[in-house]
Amino acid sequence: MKDSATAIRRPASLGLLGLAMLLALSLFVLVAAPQAQAATLKLDGMRTTLFTDTGTTQALWDAGIIPLPVAPSTVAAAPAAAKYTFPITTGRVDAKTTAGFIKHSGGLLLARFDHGTWTALNLERFTINITGAPNLTAIVNGGPRVEIATLDLGKAEIKTFTKNGRTYRTVKNVGVNLNATAMGAINSTFGTELPDSVPLGTANVWARVAR
Repeated sequence: MKDSATAIRRPASLGLLGLAMLLALSLFVLVAAPQAQAATLKLDGMRTTLFTDTGTTQALWDAGIIPLPVAPSTVAAAPAAAKYTFPITTGRVDAKTTAGFIKHSGGLLLARFDHGTWTALNLERFTINITGAPNLTAIVNGGPRVEIATLDLGKAEIKTFTKNGRTYRTVKNVGVNLNATAMGAINSTFGTELPDSVPLGTANVWARVAR
């Protein structure tokens, strides 16, 4: 009888242990779920600033091509460069790695006036894609969205801070290089023979996290 009593108690103790583990697991799921949701930051504004590469800017000017901002983007003078600012409209990035996307309004209009006629190439609504192969896409001349540049994050500085009750994510020192697609569009539009890939400049992203 002693052995039988012992045999009956063991399943009972295992059942209580299993119940305790189940309750602990349920509590973990309830606590972990909000943290998983908070791992993605939704962005709702601010700007990306591009400081142009002097050599590329000079090459465009030598070819008679003027890089103009598309509203609401702006341009201003900066030491040894032009500074273009593109407003951020929305985006979603990983809270830890910043992997994700950042969308913008405005863009760039490359234009040339020759023999009384304007020739133009319109690059609008930039999207920064931070993936395993970071890139920049744009709507080209009102057509489909295509990848126009690669992004170099090798020297990027990523920070998160709070100011006046709002949280911000910044990414500084991002290298931007126009790819063969962009350069092919420029060469075919303006009849130039520029290289297949050129540095466009260095970008700094200042994004605001939605409440």
